[in-house]
Amino acid sequence: MGKVPVLGTVSLAYGFLLGELGTIFRLVWAPLLAGAWLSYFYGGQAMDAAIAAGVNADPATAMTYAPVQFVIGIVTFVTGIMASVALFQVVLFGDRKPGLYFYLWLGAAEGRLILVTILLVIAVLAGAFALSLVLGMLGAIAVAAPAMGLVAFVGAIAAFVASIWAACRLMLVSAVVVAENNLGVERSWAITRGNALRMLAIFILIFGPYVLVAGFLFVAVMGSDLPAFPASPEFVPADGGKENTAAMQAFAKAIEAWQLDLMKGMRMHWLEITVLGFAGNLVTTALWAGAMGSAYRSLAGERAQSSAE
Repeated sequence: MGKVPVLGTVSLAYGFLLGELGTIFRLVWAPLLAGAWLSYFYGGQAMDAAIAAGVNADPATAMTYAPVQFVIGIVTFVTGIMASVALFQVVLFGDRKPGLYFYLWLGAAEGRLILVTILLVIAVLAGAFALSLVLGMLGAIAVAAPAMGLVAFVGAIAAFVASIWAACRLMLVSAVVVAENNLGVERSWAITRGNALRMLAIFILIFGPYVLVAGFLFVAVMGSDLPAFPASPEFVPADGGKENTAAMQAFAKAIEAWQLDLMKGMRMHWLEITVLGFAGNLVTTALWAGAMGSAYRSLAGERAQSSAE
């Protein structure tokens, strides 16, 4: 397999976002707006209930909104898939669907992408559970044999690196699902061989600037309503068990109060935050489709060309 061009792929992704902005907005505004509206209306209600309950909220109060939050999550997930597939079709096939100004479509490609995403989430959860059991056993052994503590630490680091590497190998699943008639996992794993670090670099260069800009805009929108983060607790260096425990408990309570104040501030600016979220979803969906679609075309070679034709 060849090497995916990092800077070239990043350039193509941003070029797609800026050069096809009209097409992008025309194809994704409807599905993304559906998720944004649900989040604004019902999410705001859930925030009002949480704020009214305060720091010592009854867990049952939060559970009353769990079904609504679940529905919001499902709708947002499905509409996000619709938007992604529409933009991948532009990048991979040049299918801009001219004359279409309202796009909501759930077809075979969308169904495959929903299915493979669910399967990957299940696999990640199962892997995380198995890893937690192994690390827990190593931690228990380390209590009796301190040398095992180093083994547990090295194992945790290795697991983290392996998970990042696996995620990089699977980044092209969405592009493969749209371009080819399969679930994309095996194919993505094959064509990204030897390109894991390059895919990671593309991801960082694509979304690093976005995270910085989004964070700046969030702070600007919140203004003086953004609460200051609590100061770190001061620990007693030696023989300060009770004092350190008390400091940690006080810090935990301060974090809870800060989270409540943050929610109050966000509720005051919920409309602006929702608009930013809609715009952010549009930008990230376009960047992801532009980057992964371009990377797929670079690595898939003749197969990608034949699919486009």
